[in-house]
Amino acid sequence: MKKIKLFLLLALPLLTVAPSCQDAGSAHALKGSVANAANLQVLLEQVFFDPNSAPVAFGRVSADASGNFVIEQKEAFPAGLYRLTIGAKRMFFMLGGDEKTVEIKGNLETIDRLQIEATGSETLTCYVNVVKEMIQTGAQLTPETAKVLAQKGCNPLMRAFFTTQLLGQNAGAFIDDFKAAGQALSTDMPGSKYATDFTNMVSSLEKQLLQQQQPAGGIQVGQPAPDISLPGPDGKSRSLASLKGKVVLLDFWASWCRPCRMANPHVVEIYNKYKGKGFDVFSVSLDRPGQKDAWVAAIKQDGLVWDSHVSDLQFWNSAPAAVYGVRSIPHTFLIDRNGNVAAINPRNNLEQEILKVLN
Repeated sequence: MKKIKLFLLLALPLLTVAPSCQDAGSAHALKGSVANAANLQVLLEQVFFDPNSAPVAFGRVSADASGNFVIEQKEAFPAGLYRLTIGAKRMFFMLGGDEKTVEIKGNLETIDRLQIEATGSETLTCYVNVVKEMIQTGAQLTPETAKVLAQKGCNPLMRAFFTTQLLGQNAGAFIDDFKAAGQALSTDMPGSKYATDFTNMVSSLEKQLLQQQQPAGGIQVGQPAPDISLPGPDGKSRSLASLKGKVVLLDFWASWCRPCRMANPHVVEIYNKYKGKGFDVFSVSLDRPGQKDAWVAAIKQDGLVWDSHVSDLQFWNSAPAAVYGVRSIPHTFLIDRNGNVAAINPRNNLEQEILKVLN
């Protein structure tokens, strides 16, 4: 499992940047004093749960020769999740919406691990303390530690954010936790984008769980997996049959699918852990016609480093989806070394199912 210092970065996608402006007469500020950040560009953005949502930029400035910078505005920074980019380093944190002046002190080399001193925000201080505790104890990100994080969240938004870390890790077993976190967030921030995104996430998760309980078309465990041969992003054809002899996760997904994107970090983790032992991933995208760029960008953003990516870019008319009876995504099939289906939709217990057939 990933250390928490890694999952905090993976929980949020790389997003495009919106323009912003600065007002020297502002009454609210984020001040920084960061060693080794001399003259670097500093960008502050508010980011959201939906991986397809563009961030809102609140300021772009240059640090001075001592690594000091100030980002100001007239109104208070809204309650939410933020990303601070200094040079090539990124730090995620939360604000409560009631701050006047927030000050951050640290070193560029460790700021992404929240090794900072923060003043002026109870919400930020709580967030930093929770994450620091997990890092210092060497805790690994498991469903259990993710639940602990959610319980330690100092406000409903923080609880909801930490609850999202359960996605891709037997999330169905925690549907009640998702519902409770969503209800608390909707009560605390009614009508906000965070509450709406989280509610949509829960609805998608419930729908996914219901559909996964239904048999997948005519595909049954134990039968040979039908071959798939389609072009990859480079136009070259790739076939599922070419991977016979390996244990393969056949993964139907799409760039527009929020649950797919939120679950991808876990698939990447499993791939990196077992790729040297004969495990591979064959990804079939259900992206729309004319949306090749979105598909390719999502592969890069989510770090899907395996070679076997294919798509006919036919959305729900995808030929392989029809053959495999795929009516919702993400939808996965685990295929053994002999090319037979070993498990259907093993995403919630993927590692255990892989170990059954890997040896």
